[in-house]
Amino acid sequence: MIKAIIYDLDDLMVNSAKPQTAAFNAVLKKHGYSYGKLPVKLRRKFTGMRIKDILTGINEHWNLGENIESFYKRRTNILLREVKKNIPPMPGLRKSLQLFKKNKLKIAIASSGGTKYISLVLMKLKIKHYFDGVITGDDVKIGKPHPQTYLLAVKKLGLKASECVVLEDATNGIIAAKKAGCKCIAVRNLYTPKQDLSKADNIVSSLNQITIKTINSL
Repeated sequence: MIKAIIYDLDDLMVNSAKPQTAAFNAVLKKHGYSYGKLPVKLRRKFTGMRIKDILTGINEHWNLGENIESFYKRRTNILLREVKKNIPPMPGLRKSLQLFKKNKLKIAIASSGGTKYISLVLMKLKIKHYFDGVITGDDVKIGKPHPQTYLLAVKKLGLKASECVVLEDATNGIIAAKKAGCKCIAVRNLYTPKQDLSKADNIVSSLNQITIKTINSL
């Protein structure tokens, strides 16, 4: 029996492509690069990963010689400024939260994003009260596609992985959810390089399409 829903955040709950890209571009500018200049294959691989892991990959790809902690802090500060301007929710977000809460399902977030960023998003959208637990990229030693993020979320909810449904948009997140033993619904988005959603238990085009029947059918 399903007892909880675990949300990913970026491009699942919120359309964060614009502020995320702006933050990457700002820290790469001094090196003469932009995020869009990375090979599509690499950007596809990075989707859903922790920012520190992405920055490490970029640092190595272009041999930038950056200190990752400094790189990460500078990028985080820029991202927070961008998010304060605007961070639009994805279609159906509030509706889905209300539906799950009404049906007495526990709700959590398990994101690769940083703690400060996620806290700001929840405050901006005024939805913090919906969540019984929040796991961020800062809480784990190994990010997605490793299952640690979702295993921690399941533990925080006090449930079995088989009792939880993960909502994801990225290949790395789907792999992490399935490795953790959770059910997974993939939600397509138009803002990231095309992802392989085939390992998910169900695929929808929007949070609006998820009903209690969808959840109970898994």
